Amino acid sequence: MQEQNYALKTILESVFKEKNHKITKRLIHNNAIFGGLSSNWIKLVFIVLPFAMYAAVFNPTSFKELGIAQAIVFYIILLVIAMQIVVGVTYFNNKKVVKTATKEWEKYFPNIDFKMILSSGVTPYMDFKKHYESALYDDLDEKAMKKRLVDAFKEMEEENSILVEAIKRDKEKREGK
Repeated sequence: MQEQNYALKTILESVFKEKNHKITKRLIHNNAIFGGLSSNWIKLVFIVLPFAMYAAVFNPTSFKELGIAQAIVFYIILLVIAMQIVVGVTYFNNKKVVKTATKEWEKYFPNIDFKMILSSGVTPYMDFKKHYESALYDDLDEKAMKKRLVDAFKEMEEENSILVEAIKRDKEKREGK
């Protein structure tokens, strides 16, 4: 099987949505880019699921056997199960996308942790979205995009040098044990 190489923009499209050169983090990552299931199909299933359960519980045959009280309780229980399915499918989909995107990301930026780019917390790369939006606005090609992001990573690391050093010390400490 031949290994697939993905463009930098393609990798980032799996976890970010772009609209008018503004990006937002996807709630459900798009695995279609890597040959998996599209996030739109997953959303469609999530929307249809409660209606399918309603049809299963409140159809004339089931409703006649269950009665009103049991049908309502059964429907509520099925909705709880549906919510657990939604959480589970989203978790495993996002985990798989991040794992695949991380492997591809490391081909471009081996020293930059992809999960830090996605993190909502304080990381040295918390301004990544601003730099990436700027690169999208300038409509750069692959090489220019990579160069712009390399420069941006250097700038972010310089601005957050204390945090970068703390992360390195923590990593060395964990590897030493």
